[in-house]
Amino acid sequence: MNAFMQYRAISPRYRLALGLVLVAFAATALCFNHLPDTLPMHWDLHGQPTNYLPRWPAAWIMPITAAIVIIWLIRQLTPKRTNTIVINSVAGLMCYFSAVSLFTAMQPTESPVPYLFMGIGVFLMAVGNILGKLTWDYFVGLRTYWTVDDPRVWERTHRASAPVYVLGGAAILIASLAHASPLVPIALLLATGLYPMLHSYIIWHRG
Repeated sequence: MNAFMQYRAISPRYRLALGLVLVAFAATALCFNHLPDTLPMHWDLHGQPTNYLPRWPAAWIMPITAAIVIIWLIRQLTPKRTNTIVINSVAGLMCYFSAVSLFTAMQPTESPVPYLFMGIGVFLMAVGNILGKLTWDYFVGLRTYWTVDDPRVWERTHRASAPVYVLGGAAILIASLAHASPLVPIALLLATGLYPMLHSYIIWHRG
């Protein structure tokens, strides 16, 4: 009851993010006894495990990491709507990664690589929907030397990058659903990430 009352006392804008973190902990606790003694923690591009850890620390890495990251973001970011969407998106991504790690631990024949890229694709699409609305911020945004140097470059870069992130995320999601070579979503992710850097430099250079 005390935990429930403390949860209700949290600002409503953060309840979804913290709720997703709790879901990751609850799912791990429910699945813990069904996990193998060792869990894969690293895979090559072909989805083959290359590193294992004992069940006890490995199972809790993702939920604990999610909790640390979300609490840190809540403390760092100002309570703006766009920042709340960012926090919720990060929480959703990390909760999803936790679910993927549990699934692949119980189904060792399944490669997690396409599933991880599916989550990244959806995350990029969510971020792309708010990029054009981001005002200058010391933490959230496409912070290159040129966007930080000039508010005009910041605004134009974010507006131009928003559809690129949405399309890039959609392309990554489709490639992952089609089980394309991991090199395809990696290339798409790099292209999506490099575009804002090049675009901001070009705008800044033109003055």
